[in-house]
Amino acid sequence: MTAISMLSPYLPLSVYYGPPTPQALKALRGFRTAVVQPTLYTPAQLAALRAGGAQILGYLSVGEDHPYGEYPCTPGCAAYHLEVNSQWGSVRVDLSDPAWWAELLRRAAAQLQHTDGLFLDTLDSGGAEGTLALVQTLRTAFPKAILLANRGFGLLPGLARLVDGVLFEGFSTTHTPVYGTLDKQGQDYTAHWLKEVRAQGLSVSALDYANTPALARAARERAARYNVQTFVSDRALSLAGGFPA
Repeated sequence: MTAISMLSPYLPLSVYYGPPTPQALKALRGFRTAVVQPTLYTPAQLAALRAGGAQILGYLSVGEDHPYGEYPCTPGCAAYHLEVNSQWGSVRVDLSDPAWWAELLRRAAAQLQHTDGLFLDTLDSGGAEGTLALVQTLRTAFPKAILLANRGFGLLPGLARLVDGVLFEGFSTTHTPVYGTLDKQGQDYTAHWLKEVRAQGLSVSALDYANTPALARAARERAARYNVQTFVSDRALSLAGGFPA
């Protein structure tokens, strides 16, 4: 069992995609687990965070190619590129292309030199069979790494045996098309999948979005009612300490 499997849902998790400014590094040291983009950090900065007790998880996009950190992403520059996701400037990939598998393993290996595990994003962007096969390959290649899934509900129950926990993005609030709370249908959906994920025995944390104190408060209050810890940030995930309480 990896460390994140034993985390209480009340222990804090930060999801921060910004640069390692002095203020951000100070804030991240206050969290038990932090999801970051490791290519923006020096090995010494990551080592200092880990030495302070934080578990560091590197962002890894599984179903899409993203222009982040040291990874450029010009649509069509790779044979495994499919259509563009205009919302994020990313590109869906062909999960059956061996070149993507090799690239993903290369990125994972590079990140795990200086981190404790990987945050697996865009699990819902491709077919279930290909995505599960890729996650299985990552688990086999890096058996001691913490693997935290972003959603991936359509991959259950197969995903449950491959990862150590789930981050429930957009549990109570959203930023698309505008910031706001989920409607009743959305709240019913998230409540259902929270129950399903917990039934698989997985640790669950949430990630919500806000642009006002009132919206952040609403997200935290609903999370508390469901006994799940949520990290509230902005759309760009640029708040290392989260949206101010």
